[in-house]
Amino acid sequence: MIKRSFYLLWGSQTISNVADIIYLMTVISFVFGNTHSLLSTVIVPLMRYLSQIVSGLVFPLVVSKFRLVKILVFAQLAQFSIFSCLMIYYFLTESIPLAILFLLIFCISFFDGWVKPCRNSIIPRLATKEALIKVNGLVSTTDQIIKCSSWAFSGVLVIMLGTFNSMIIVLVSLFIATVLASLIKDNSEQDKSHHKKSKWTQAVEGWKASFKDKRIRTVFIVDAIDTIGGTAWIGAFVLAFCVQVLQKDESWWGLANGSFFAGSIIGGLLVVSVSNYFNNKKFPLMLWGLAIYAAIAGAFAFNGSPFVAIALMFIMGPPLQVTAVIRRTLLQENAEKDKLPKVMACLEVTNNVVFSISLLSLGWVADTFGIQTIYAIAAMVTLGSVLIGIFARSNFTEQKVKSFQGETVRY
Repeated sequence: MIKRSFYLLWGSQTISNVADIIYLMTVISFVFGNTHSLLSTVIVPLMRYLSQIVSGLVFPLVVSKFRLVKILVFAQLAQFSIFSCLMIYYFLTESIPLAILFLLIFCISFFDGWVKPCRNSIIPRLATKEALIKVNGLVSTTDQIIKCSSWAFSGVLVIMLGTFNSMIIVLVSLFIATVLASLIKDNSEQDKSHHKKSKWTQAVEGWKASFKDKRIRTVFIVDAIDTIGGTAWIGAFVLAFCVQVLQKDESWWGLANGSFFAGSIIGGLLVVSVSNYFNNKKFPLMLWGLAIYAAIAGAFAFNGSPFVAIALMFIMGPPLQVTAVIRRTLLQENAEKDKLPKVMACLEVTNNVVFSISLLSLGWVADTFGIQTIYAIAAMVTLGSVLIGIFARSNFTEQKVKSFQGETVRY
């Protein structure tokens, strides 16, 4: 069963994601257009990652005192308010000093860092266990559709409408997302014992839960390693591969990205359509998905044909999407309800840190050893995560046996 509030959450996050991409495109275009400096432009995503790391570390203290829905609404409202200030300032002065702009980006990203852990923790409260992988598939597929379409059209939108009109669209979208979030009903009881614990205990509770439980720890490690491999597929690296290896221009870079997103959308639809099949084989299917992805990444590293590269990017989408949905579902199923938001926040912090380090490291590797090397590395580290999963598979087998025994006793 899926509760009505899930659709409110789904709609709120979909609109919020659209606003986020248009906002990013607007800000990046504004910074580059006024400075003509790549270094200044790179500060925009850097501020976002830094802010969200700080946000993730603070989130456990906040979630110990307030309900998830209230935090979600507050985070959306805070982003709307800060962006309103940014828009008013720009309207009055027709210019924004970079220092003020970067500060506002930091603040908006800080509250945005609370949204994803809230969303992923509220979802299992709005759907039964049997429907969990289906709703995760719906959310993940929508995310991919939004990324694919918004990145494709937001640049054109900003050019056609201009900075201020684009900001109006972002502001209206954030307002609608906030209103939808405020309508979500979650009657789950909050564990009041958190209030008796010290701030340090509350801050590290998610980390302890993440590494104490064998199943959660396994998913954490696999997810972190997958983030290392996933860094190789950011736009700058794929563009370099198209130019240096495939000897093609930016148009092929666009085709490669579009092909990947199309494959990811198909992967998400696959999860949604056969969710009952995935329910009973989640962990093995995750390992198979990672193994297929590793093989494709290895083939991509040593391929020189543009058409084969496009095909490989397409068939890579489904296994990556399947494994991502399964990992999220496994965390939602295995973490205790009151600790899940903190576990999700810890996962976001870990991924942001790993991604930042990987980005710098793979950039150096690409410059030193060639762009193909980073895709070979992506294949190898992913194979490493598969091996870790194989050694840890007994943890999930034990869980299945215990669940079956519980059902037998009940009936």
